[in-house]
Amino acid sequence: MNEADWPLAAVEQFAQFPASNDTTISMNDWGATQRVPVEVLLVKGGVLVGDLHLLARTAYPLDPENPLELLNRQEPFFALMLPEGQPVFVSKAQVAVLSCWGQSPLRDPERLSVAKLVALEIELEDGTQYHGRSTFELPPPRSRALDYINGPGRFFVLWTDDLTRYINKSLVRLIRPLD
Repeated sequence: MNEADWPLAAVEQFAQFPASNDTTISMNDWGATQRVPVEVLLVKGGVLVGDLHLLARTAYPLDPENPLELLNRQEPFFALMLPEGQPVFVSKAQVAVLSCWGQSPLRDPERLSVAKLVALEIELEDGTQYHGRSTFELPPPRSRALDYINGPGRFFVLWTDDLTRYINKSLVRLIRPLD
């Protein structure tokens, strides 16, 4: 045995290798995700289109993570899979509005029965306006629209019948409650 072969020979002698030649490791074994198609409006006006990968849950509620939870987590970036299959890491601070279709605000009927529904008009710093509704669950003495908007997290939800927008609070000029 020559000197170049000795490390491999030593490893082969002490290691137990599987009989199969299959060395493929599935990267999906660590957890399941749900893909959600989104459009991301960036602060300076650019638009990204792709899929978010939302985490599955094993505890109550059993629904997968929603985009609001992803956006309001501490991490400064999130991954977006572009249509070409290439991932990009997007800075949450650079997201003005993230929009998705078919996302209902609350799916649990018990939670929906105690949630408050409020119609809002939102105006961003650049003058862009959005109209829609927000649904939130807050304790009775703190259940105003102002309490919801001032709550934790950098994003809040505004939805219409078919479109849900997640709006960056730091880019809002003003909000008008319409109720």
